[in-house]
Amino acid sequence: MKYAIFSSAIAIFATLATALPTAENLAPRDHVKEVINSNLVVNINEDAPETPLGVSDKGIVSRANGKHNSQALVKFDFRESLSGYKCRLAFGYPAQFSGTGEIQVYTIGDINIASSTFNHRPFRDQFKGTFRVTGWAEAEVVDGSGLTFDCPTQGAKAYEVVSVGDNNEVVWNAAWGGLRIDAF
Repeated sequence: MKYAIFSSAIAIFATLATALPTAENLAPRDHVKEVINSNLVVNINEDAPETPLGVSDKGIVSRANGKHNSQALVKFDFRESLSGYKCRLAFGYPAQFSGTGEIQVYTIGDINIASSTFNHRPFRDQFKGTFRVTGWAEAEVVDGSGLTFDCPTQGAKAYEVVSVGDNNEVVWNAAWGGLRIDAF
């Protein structure tokens, strides 16, 4: 009886071991050296176009009924030690979302965003990518054509996050979620 149980256990473990991937089968992965969270988030709102809403601890991106746009300006600081690495924009861990859950990210023409308003803000420069928030974890990359770039030697970069589609909202806590940069 003991021999039968022992033999069965060995057979089960052998079957499981053969199902494990070998080193050759593993897909190469980027190993993240550092995660850079935003150090400044400023929300701007179409319904208060001249009002600076100031620095916030959360980003809010929304659009309702073809208007009422809320967008977020997000700034990141880069340390000198990232020189020579690649950086990639990523989005994850929203506080809430509804509608399409899609957002687009653009570079903007200035890093001085603290007093920005909907009507007075840095110009939108280059499209970087589109994300779709579908749950409480990492967002799906819909268009990643500009998400990866050479990490700057040091300094700052700022981005604008906007809603895609109508009746859409994505909100994140800037301390632990939302737009971030992975250095690898």
